[in-house]
Amino acid sequence: EPRLALLGLAVLLAGAAFPGFAGNRFRPLPTVLWVAALACLYAAFAQRGALRLPAGAAIRERAAGGVRVSRELLLVGGIVLVGAFLRLYRLDAIPAEMGTDMPLKYENAREILQGQFMIFCPRYPGRESLLFYLIALYGRLFGLGYFAIKFTTAVLGVATIPALYVLARELYGRRVAAVAATLLALSRWHVTLSRTGYRAILVPLFLAVLMLLLVRALRRASGPGFVAAGLVLGLGMYTYNSFLVVPPTLGLVLAVEMALFGKGWLRRYGWGLVGMALAAVLVFLPLGYYILEQPQVYAFRVATRLTDVEAPLPAQPWRVLAGNLLRAAGMFNLKGDVVAYTNVPNRRHLGAVSGALFVAGVAYALVRWRRGHNAMVLAFLGAMILPTGLALAFPNEVPNAGRASGVLTSTYLLAAVPLVALYRQAAALRLPDWLRREPGSLPGGWRRAAGVLPAVVLIGLLGAELRETWQGYFQDYVRHLPGGNYAISLEIARVLDEFEGEGESYVVVWPYWFDGNALRAQLRVKPRTWDWELPRLDPNKPPLSTARGKVLFIVHPGDTETLVMLRECFPRGVAIGHRDNNGQVAFVTFYGER
Repeated sequence: EPRLALLGLAVLLAGAAFPGFAGNRFRPLPTVLWVAALACLYAAFAQRGALRLPAGAAIRERAAGGVRVSRELLLVGGIVLVGAFLRLYRLDAIPAEMGTDMPLKYENAREILQGQFMIFCPRYPGRESLLFYLIALYGRLFGLGYFAIKFTTAVLGVATIPALYVLARELYGRRVAAVAATLLALSRWHVTLSRTGYRAILVPLFLAVLMLLLVRALRRASGPGFVAAGLVLGLGMYTYNSFLVVPPTLGLVLAVEMALFGKGWLRRYGWGLVGMALAAVLVFLPLGYYILEQPQVYAFRVATRLTDVEAPLPAQPWRVLAGNLLRAAGMFNLKGDVVAYTNVPNRRHLGAVSGALFVAGVAYALVRWRRGHNAMVLAFLGAMILPTGLALAFPNEVPNAGRASGVLTSTYLLAAVPLVALYRQAAALRLPDWLRREPGSLPGGWRRAAGVLPAVVLIGLLGAELRETWQGYFQDYVRHLPGGNYAISLEIARVLDEFEGEGESYVVVWPYWFDGNALRAQLRVKPRTWDWELPRLDPNKPPLSTARGKVLFIVHPGDTETLVMLRECFPRGVAIGHRDNNGQVAFVTFYGER
């Protein structure tokens, strides 16, 4: 049997590759064997004619007819362009400050560019590696920096829009697909995550693709479709730790599908499910080896929120969990994330229009949970709330816009359904018979206006969502960022680079002032060492006691003791205050000379 032979070969190749992933590295030979195993697995499940290329005559006929662009493609292209604009407009400037997380991501991508092909990135607190390979690819082509991180996640955010469109079309039809994609394109929540550089942006994209492949495989009983879903499921484990809840949720979804289908479900889909499981396991192999080697490092971040690794657990964890889940449920329309980098603090995550539609959509799906794949959409909605709700050791972090990013897929699917239903009902309304029978009872212009009114209302609602997102992100979000979106680490780096070559320069540390990793990541001239960061100054010790020629000290404006000391050591020195976008002094540069 060719299928069994290919399956056997896939297992042998995977087994030969597995030990080669030791030491947290993708190496050439094991990686080639691993990819070959995946190819053999797909070939084993490929049905005859599953991948059909157009015949020569068909190709010639299409060429003679020219290139045709369908209305649907134009519509989706327009939606994607709007979404791309919101995610790329002034991306270099918003957000401006690198913060505390981005420097570590920068280092992960830099290490990959240096040839350290890691399976898992162990830098504190440990991160899945897929995003950093994509950032490194951009860095190889255009240069690595803060913009490279933001641009990569912005593009991933844009890619999620057509992915959601195709999924929604498969589930609910083209009109729902168009509305769902538009709502996602206009989503302030998704726009913000797309522009921040966080791995969380991968989750809604992978979840949309996984659900699409699974729905198609179930409808067509397609072996290759199930294998493709398994590949995405396995690769999703390299995206972000919130994806950990997807495999058990998928098991629950399949159990519900089996119950709803009735007898013969396993006979129809059993072979495909085996292929999906094998594909997921094979893709997961390298990460699985790392987990066997370093289980504590891999699980550390999740453990810090679920256990007492970093903070003591509450006395009544079940009560805290209930409160967490309630706050997580309220993030859509009541009170959202408090972290200014991922949300306007405390503002609901959905807009007024999308929030109301989401509530109606959930009610619709609950009432009709047996129809179509509504149960799947609801299951993933509920499951993807758990990554934020399970922060038992840090309930003050709930809700978290990033950890809850997986709900975005189901959220905008459900929000689109009632709006399209209302549009269809409004468009189907007919004028009363007496108005249609009596000549002159209603002018023709009014009749035509009544016909286009539903479309006008639809456009108006989407316009209101766009306006709220524009103001919420490009005005309110910017205003709430530290210093009114002031890039303190970048500005300090510029000062240090400009002074390099004229004399020695130092930064005097002050608690919670700036991130040294962010500062070093943005230096272009000055060496990226730790030597020039000083915990404090002493007139009798270097560098004050040995300073000759020009010297620069960068000081926090509140560090009056250091500023007084510098004026005493350099009577002719000059202190210059650098103000943030709110007009407050962010740091002081003191130029001295002996």
